[in-house]
Amino acid sequence: METPRDYIDGIQEQWGAMLPQVTIEAAGVVGRIRRLAQIIQLRGDAVLARHGISRSEFDILSALARNDRPMTPTELAAELLISGAGMTKRIKKLTEAKLIRRDANPEDGRGALLRMTEQGQQLILPVLESISAFESGLLDVFAEHDRRGLTGQLRTLLSDLEHDSSLADPKGVVHP
Repeated sequence: METPRDYIDGIQEQWGAMLPQVTIEAAGVVGRIRRLAQIIQLRGDAVLARHGISRSEFDILSALARNDRPMTPTELAAELLISGAGMTKRIKKLTEAKLIRRDANPEDGRGALLRMTEQGQQLILPVLESISAFESGLLDVFAEHDRRGLTGQLRTLLSDLEHDSSLADPKGVVHP
């Protein structure tokens, strides 16, 4: 059975013809991960949009739901790998939509603790069910043992990158 060609095969051929002295084997893996991420992001965003929510809003609500406790904006920004300014914009939008609320942080009078509202809690479960079904469907192309193998390999790569201190800023936030 012949292996199907994809977009990255074409790119590798083009670069190989232009610069045969450059090793581009890693682009076969990294390029596919990047392309997959883009496609999955676009299609996943469409699933979320059907629920009236954006990816960034879903990520914040998910983090609050998973952690099951109020979190500071700084904690959320670090967990989600986004800037403080980006977090502020997202928090404002979620607060205006009454999906989260800001409470004064009793340990730091200037800081805030964020928590989901009842409305946010009611929204997250159906959204999570939809996005999980979508993501599961993407992997139907693999047999179960292949999914487990791929999961293990991606875990190894991600863990290595997350623990590579050359990618961290002075605050310890890992940047892609």
